[in-house]
Amino acid sequence: MKKFLLLPTLSLAVILVLSISACGDGSHDSHDGHSDEDVTEMSDDRLSAINIHDDTKRLGKEFHVKLANQFAITELTDSSFIHLADLDAQYVQWSKTLVKIPGTACDHAEGEEHIHDHAAEARLEKLSDAELLELQEAIQDELMNLMNTLDEIIAK
Repeated sequence: MKKFLLLPTLSLAVILVLSISACGDGSHDSHDGHSDEDVTEMSDDRLSAINIHDDTKRLGKEFHVKLANQFAITELTDSSFIHLADLDAQYVQWSKTLVKIPGTACDHAEGEEHIHDHAAEARLEKLSDAELLELQEAIQDELMNLMNTLDEIIAK
């Protein structure tokens, strides 16, 4: 029985570490850590990609809290528990796709660990601004699907 509790607890702990390490809490200033000169040099696609990325980080944290709360009130014997565990595993995989956008400043809170995937960030540098925007939209869409699935599980 303890083994079943360990999986969601461990997954939630991993998610928490990932969400903390995703470079920032979404509280960018109006220029996303850039000077006025940097912002004027950014395309609308890049600015939109950054905004979507920040919104997705915020939504991801909200989803994580909602999922954790649902785990807390769901009995192990409830048929929805296994669906929550599966959704948790999907979220862990999804969270690995949320990588800091190249050229944006990290805005870690004091004491927050500075960990993010520099190799993934370097791969993103090769994308055009339009491709980066498309990628951010796809990542956010995947999160929305997870959120909808959680809402369906809760409704049952």
